[in-house]
Order: sequence, then structure tokens, then C-alpha cells
Amino acid sequence: MPDPIRRAADPDSAPDAVRLRGVGFGYGGRPAVLRDVNLSLPNGSFHFLTGPSGAGKSSLLRLLTLAARPQAGRISLFGQDVTQLPRREVPALRRRMGVIFQDFRLLDHLSAFDNAALPLRLAGERPADYAA
Repeated sequence: MPDPIRRAADPDSAPDAVRLRGVGFGYGGRPAVLRDVNLSLPNGSFHFLTGPSGAGKSSLLRLLTLAARPQAGRISLFGQDVTQLPRREVPALRRRMGVIFQDFRLLDHLSAFDNAALPLRLAGERPADYAA
């Protein structure tokens, strides 16, 4: 088993699910919300993002889900540089992610099961493969 301390100290030792290098992001002419962010998240890992209001949590998630583009630096997802990824290729990449938003983004007219199953249905999965 790899040493987790060594892994964190050597970000180039293996491909990561997420890698940010020197990422900066801001809104309009205001000061940058994120400056020179370096982050590596290994494949198969599970993370929580916490912090005070205004710390840049939502901005970071917008970058990671490709809802926004960095103003500086590089973002790689699943070993692919996505900093300049064409918009038409974004949906396929998002299908490889799982994000739970604070407000859940549920559709009121669907049950909890149907909300959870909706992405699978849209992806063409058969109900027999995900229904209990």
C-alpha cells in the first residue's frame, strides 16, 4: 500500500482523478476568489469540501464540474487536461463524476428514487440494471 504522506508530498507519482496546478479564478473585475490553487485527488477517493462563507468552495466546484473556466492555471480530470475542453465534450466528462450539491437540486415532481435514477435513464441505462 502506498504511503499516504509520500503520496501527498509527490503529486506527480500517479495519475489523479482531479489535478489543479496554479489555478486562479474570479468574478468580473473583483479580486480573485481562488489564487494559485494546487490540488490532487486520487482516483477512487472520497472528499468533503468545507469552509466559511466566501472561502471559494462553490467557485472550486464550478471549476471541477466545468461550469466555469479558470482564469489561470491548468485543470486535469481523469488524466485529461480540460482547461480548454470544447463545450460539446463537457457532458460526456460530467457523466464520469458524482457531485452532491448542498441544495440537492431535486425535481419536486419526482420521487427520491426517480431523482436518483434520472441521470441513468438519460444515459440510456435499462431500469432492470438499477431498479431494486
